[in-house]
Amino acid sequence: MEERLLSLLQKVRDDGDESARTELNELLRQHPEARTIMSKSLVDEQALVSHLRDESIVSILDAEGQVVKSQPLTRPTRRIFAWPQQIAAALVAGAMVGLLGVGVVWAVKSPQSQARPIQIANGDFETFSGPIEIGFPSHFGTWGGNPAEVIEEADGNRMLRLLKTGNVNGESNDFASNCSVFQLVDLSSIREQWETENSETQITLNLSARFRRESTPTDAELPKLAGSCRIYLFNLKPEAIAKEWPRVISEHGVGFGKKEIKFTPGAKPATITASCLLESDATVALVVVAASTKSRAAPVDLGGFFVDDIQLTAIQRPTLPVHFLK
Repeated sequence: MEERLLSLLQKVRDDGDESARTELNELLRQHPEARTIMSKSLVDEQALVSHLRDESIVSILDAEGQVVKSQPLTRPTRRIFAWPQQIAAALVAGAMVGLLGVGVVWAVKSPQSQARPIQIANGDFETFSGPIEIGFPSHFGTWGGNPAEVIEEADGNRMLRLLKTGNVNGESNDFASNCSVFQLVDLSSIREQWETENSETQITLNLSARFRRESTPTDAELPKLAGSCRIYLFNLKPEAIAKEWPRVISEHGVGFGKKEIKFTPGAKPATITASCLLESDATVALVVVAASTKSRAAPVDLGGFFVDDIQLTAIQRPTLPVHFLK
């Protein structure tokens, strides 16, 4: 039987012989003796075991789960095959698909994920310094929102400082717990580059930003200050989104993602990343960075809360066919 097993494995390796693969699987599935022979032959390949440094493949072959990784052998080591260890490991894993009795994904030359940046205007805040526009933006490529300013540090780096919570529409009788800064982003470029209607692909949008909270005299009043990134997706014109904010979220939103973490005064800077699936009908992304006091109150001065390096990335992941063998 040993000679037959090695002959079948050789055919699979050299010729990709499917009938040989099927027969090998059947032998390994139905005959404990075949599994023992294959296990011993491969465990004797010291170079293979050394390369893998992982007993998972070897232990699968041992029906009793007692393969020894590195004990001296009781008989001379036989180098059965001369091809690289990686190919041997792949062939063993492939041959054992039938033996495992569970679903196994086998990917050879599978399509890879692709990542592409989507431009956010002045996402690093290096093109100007001073206050940003108050109010919700009504067109692409500008920052707007609650009171905030771009400041320049001693080393020349510029970043956004969030100053005060409030209602972004300026309604004095409707207080808000957030200091939020918004930008509308045109998604047409990514829709042209990738076929977003193609059901065989999945595109995720990742919004990331680096947050920092410095210690200030008002820290005792803001023990639960949190930073967040949010993404909203719409199939509307920018001016329509601005006009109907925030009702537009529930009435016309086609996607949403949010990530939030709490910052104590003087905590180390941290990068926050929010994700959402890019729906096929989405034409506009609204990106938001914010600080929140977690309570609805009159406008609150935030002190030393900073944001920098805001990036939006589209990641295309192919939907791979998965076959389950039982």
